[in-house]
Amino acid sequence: MPAFSNENQSEPEKNEAVEEKNEEHQVQENQTGEKQRSKFLIAGKYFLLLILVFSLGGSAYFLVDRYYEEIYGLTLGRSSDDTVTYVINEIIANPSGTNASRFLVVEIGLVLASSSDAELVDGNIMQIKDRINEVLSTKPVDELIRPEGRSELRVELAEEINQAIGVRSVRNLYFIKYVIQ
Repeated sequence: MPAFSNENQSEPEKNEAVEEKNEEHQVQENQTGEKQRSKFLIAGKYFLLLILVFSLGGSAYFLVDRYYEEIYGLTLGRSSDDTVTYVINEIIANPSGTNASRFLVVEIGLVLASSSDAELVDGNIMQIKDRINEVLSTKPVDELIRPEGRSELRVELAEEINQAIGVRSVRNLYFIKYVIQ
């Protein structure tokens, strides 16, 4: 005898079969609802994490932007009033790809973190000038003429000078003289 035949079942058996079907249907709906809810919870967690990361990043940017001088002084253990200027006299270099038909003359002004760093620059001036000359000699003329090229060169030279003296001291680098012939 088939289990779900309506003809031969009594009224209580029919009600029991209907209840079983309803329970199975509710279990399936609960499982589907839980899957949808769990997907929503996972997406919600990632969304909240993303909001948290952006808010922390924005807060950090705001704080650094507002208190840059104080933070810079604290990280170096010095105040911004201790800076010293140092001038590296004329350096002449032949830009790359010119076959010595063109030359670049630069005079560089440095803003250093302290007077002891100026003594380091003095003690390593030959090495610093050599590094500057090597960097300038590797740059093509079209890169040296562009304003963006000058900015990139300024950063690169500051890094080279810091490496030569062994201390991150160069706070700013200025081209006092910058002539391409």
